[in-house]
Amino acid sequence: MSSEWIFFWVSFPFLALMFGSWLGFARLTMARIEKQMKAEGKPRPCPWDGPGGRVVLYAYAIVLPQKLAKRIHVQLIDAPLIRRYALPKDRWLAFVLVISGSTMIFLGFWGSYYLGFY
Repeated sequence: MSSEWIFFWVSFPFLALMFGSWLGFARLTMARIEKQMKAEGKPRPCPWDGPGGRVVLYAYAIVLPQKLAKRIHVQLIDAPLIRRYALPKDRWLAFVLVISGSTMIFLGFWGSYYLGFY
């Protein structure tokens, strides 16, 4: 088996997990949190929505410890407000999204620099 196929079979499960958790987190967690906030008359905590960037900001606001999440709050998002609405299952979904996304970034760098896939 060549190194390209090994890289593919190592990367594909993490890629599938990342896309699945991204969609699941966006539809199950973000939609519910924003719906609850809208019902209470609060504005959306993240005014910027780049190509899927809001999903990542919500996940980091939920997963990171409170001191690190406050740093995001200062910059882009109201992290304490989002954390107030998060349920334990939301924390798990956010954790899976962050870990699988970070793994894909690591594998991308690893494949491009050490295996020469660029």
